[in-house]
Amino acid sequence: MKSSNIGGQAVLEGIMMKNGDKYAVAVRRPDQKIEVDVQDYKSFIPSDAIKKIPFIRGIFSFIDSLVLGMKTLMYSAEFYEEEEENAKELTKEEAAKQEKKEKMMMNLTVVLSVILAVAIFMILPYFLSNLVKRYITSRGILTVLEGIIRMLIFLGYIALVSRMEDIQRTFMYHGAEHKCINCIEHGLELNV
Repeated sequence: MKSSNIGGQAVLEGIMMKNGDKYAVAVRRPDQKIEVDVQDYKSFIPSDAIKKIPFIRGIFSFIDSLVLGMKTLMYSAEFYEEEEENAKELTKEEAAKQEKKEKMMMNLTVVLSVILAVAIFMILPYFLSNLVKRYITSRGILTVLEGIIRMLIFLGYIALVSRMEDIQRTFMYHGAEHKCINCIEHGLELNV
């Protein structure tokens, strides 16, 4: 099986697929029609030289994935924003101000999400495993215990969020994205 180099993610009521310098987002609108948006991909990574440095390229690729993921997620959310009953037309100044505010909120959300993820999935398990440090002297056993705690926290998190109806639907789209890539990589017809 040959790798297709296609990646993607689930978005609200749809999927995003990326390959090389293009990406596409397909979203099922509230009227059940599918809206497809194909865009050129502009990487966050400043130069091709960085893409060759093993550890550094991973950091930049992670940030790159976060930026593209949030952009496509926000695009899909636009179809499902609740309209205010007395919505009025915005002037160019008001629209620019609102867009700037939304971008700032998105950036704040990403930063806060990364901080919470590090705190919950990395720092908390470390401190919990250190609570038993006086009873267990083996560093190896403490490391295994920390890994088990991390896994339990992660599985608990998945169990909790998967109970949300929107997340269940997003998981379905995530599965569809994997099925699409599987069909492409195995040379099968892409169909429902």
